[in-house]
Amino acid sequence: MTLSAAACLAAATLAVGCQESGFDESRETARPLKVQHIDADLAGTKVPGQAERPATLTPDALSDTLALGVRPVAAALPGARVPAYMREEAAGIEVLPAVTRQDLGPLRAAKPDVILGSHELQGPLYPALNEIAPTVMSDGGGASWELSVRLHGEALGRTNDAERLLIDWDHRAARLRARIGDDAPDTAVSVVLVGRDGILMAGADSFPGRVLSDVGLGRPPSQDGPREYETVAPDQIPALDGRVILLSVAPGAEQRLGELERNPRWKRLRAVRSGAVERVDAGTWWSGGGILAARAALADLDRVLVGS
Repeated sequence: MTLSAAACLAAATLAVGCQESGFDESRETARPLKVQHIDADLAGTKVPGQAERPATLTPDALSDTLALGVRPVAAALPGARVPAYMREEAAGIEVLPAVTRQDLGPLRAAKPDVILGSHELQGPLYPALNEIAPTVMSDGGGASWELSVRLHGEALGRTNDAERLLIDWDHRAARLRARIGDDAPDTAVSVVLVGRDGILMAGADSFPGRVLSDVGLGRPPSQDGPREYETVAPDQIPALDGRVILLSVAPGAEQRLGELERNPRWKRLRAVRSGAVERVDAGTWWSGGGILAARAALADLDRVLVGS
């Protein structure tokens, strides 16, 4: 991480965008820049001053790149599927399956000038990726998605644009917080994913948790701890309760959803009995974040809690 991004670190933890530094970014990006990875064990990567042909390897990297006004030459995504919240913005972009060591040919053929990946997901591939193009690794979004926006902005030579995106995010979150009103801290919002292999609930240290925190919303006690996600066994279903449940269902998990809805413990939940279970898109809430996902999540909260 370069000095400008490091100076924003403390503010990022409070979801407050740093003010623009005022430096002439056009002069800074007229020559190659060195960007520090989220993983301090990796040496910094020298990237083009202003990338024009990036490739992205995660949903949040694609989201941020599009929001920064850059169209990737290729985007690798799980199942080669673009999440619904950014399909319009990503129309026409070459979409590849998630990259593996055995299948880097399509990425190489795209001839990117920089690659944006995730240390968690593509860390072992870093040497091979870096041979294709300068590669910058974030931590994959999640609770630190705002830091990833900054890192992606640096890697693309658009630091000021990234700061503008985050300042705009702060304003959007504050407006929704004001629309919800004084009840926001007492509105315990539970975030649940029904997957093919089980049921997950999102903790405070997750992308959903960070979005809810930025809006000032409360969480059920079972989901307010410093963890990302937690698997929920059938006898732990009461932990899913809240004043509102935001329920996502992964592709292929409808059978498990049926099992959940037939469970007497589920039927006894306060949110279920009051009709406050709201279906939300799994790609928006559970694919790792990014600025476009955050905006889509905010729209869901506005619809569910304000009714617009």
